Amino acid sequence: MKTPSLLASLLLAPVLAAQTVLPPFSSYYEAVDLGFLPGVHNYAGITFAPNDPNTLLVSAYQSGVIRAVPLQRDGLGRIAGYGTPSVVASVGGNDGGLAFGPGGVLFFTWYGANRLGQLEPGSTTADRVDDLTPLGVSGSVGAVNFVPPGRPGAGRCKLVSYGGSTWYDVTLAPDGQGTFAVSSLSSPIQLQGGPEGMLWPPPGSPLLGTSVLVAEWNAGLYAYSTDQNGDPMPATRQLVMAGLSGNAGGAIDPVSGDFLFSGNGGRLCALRLGAVCGTVTSYGQASPGAGVVPTLTGSGCARLGQTISLRVDGNPNALGVLAFGSFPVDVQFAGLRVLTNLEVMLTSGLGGTGIAVMPLYIPVVPSLGDAHFYFQAAYLDATTPSGLAATAGLDLWIR
Repeated sequence: MKTPSLLASLLLAPVLAAQTVLPPFSSYYEAVDLGFLPGVHNYAGITFAPNDPNTLLVSAYQSGVIRAVPLQRDGLGRIAGYGTPSVVASVGGNDGGLAFGPGGVLFFTWYGANRLGQLEPGSTTADRVDDLTPLGVSGSVGAVNFVPPGRPGAGRCKLVSYGGSTWYDVTLAPDGQGTFAVSSLSSPIQLQGGPEGMLWPPPGSPLLGTSVLVAEWNAGLYAYSTDQNGDPMPATRQLVMAGLSGNAGGAIDPVSGDFLFSGNGGRLCALRLGAVCGTVTSYGQASPGAGVVPTLTGSGCARLGQTISLRVDGNPNALGVLAFGSFPVDVQFAGLRVLTNLEVMLTSGLGGTGIAVMPLYIPVVPSLGDAHFYFQAAYLDATTPSGLAATAGLDLWIR
């Protein structure tokens, strides 16, 4: 069987964009779209309410408010739906930063105005707002968060600028009013992609236990190895997940352990342990000829970066084609059932055994995630009105 590379072949066909975890992370994690947060129409800062793991606080860009969204969970404790949101604070401006800091103070970022705001426990309006421009933060701020216990730099405050793609270590000092003044900022660390939300996976997380995850608004979700202060080391940048546009605030679900990020339009996406393979399934009816009815089967893990095998069984020494396309059809021609839209056709010979096996490497192309391709093989057979005998279809779903 003569085949071009799968990369060249698959790129000829239209594909569907989705949230896609890339190797090597795809060996351990999957991306799960949790749908739109109710009442939220833009990317947002997110964090969980203190002592209430079933309430997500959301600070959507341009909303000027912080909402509490009740969470519904399935039997495994994972987010399965949302209740009716309520406004819990009016803060003037928002962005991808929302995090609890020392003393239970809620910190938020304000894009455009380049400000850092704070709410004391129980407050419904900001108790302190600082202009970050005089402090040296390039316009405008993106997000704020705190290094969690168990990680180097635990408790330290971190700030990122979306506009400058820069990261800062922030030293806070009590101001005597229950909130905190920014007493100093470290020299900026230059990142990429317009950083917004960030989180530190727990130690022991596969491949990520010594990393910080940064949602880059213009690029995707990236992992950086961290130094002794919990800061990212720019040279270690690796793409973890693509396909979520307008990447913003991040938080760890205290019940399921999922890593959550918000996206443009108010979507919520989970990076979750439990990588899965796509499926390879038959569909439609074969078009038999004389002798053996040809069959087309597939095996292996249908996921980015993996290799699957396609196998055809039929008459010895039969000549024909293996075809595939981006959607299924069922068109009859002189008794032959055509089951794919025939965007790509490759010559195929079954040899003396009547068997041909083709390994297909699924390239690491993010847009291939969640795509379907529809295969069918047909071989010369003079006993049929069409002159061909054909297999049933094979639906390859890539994860």
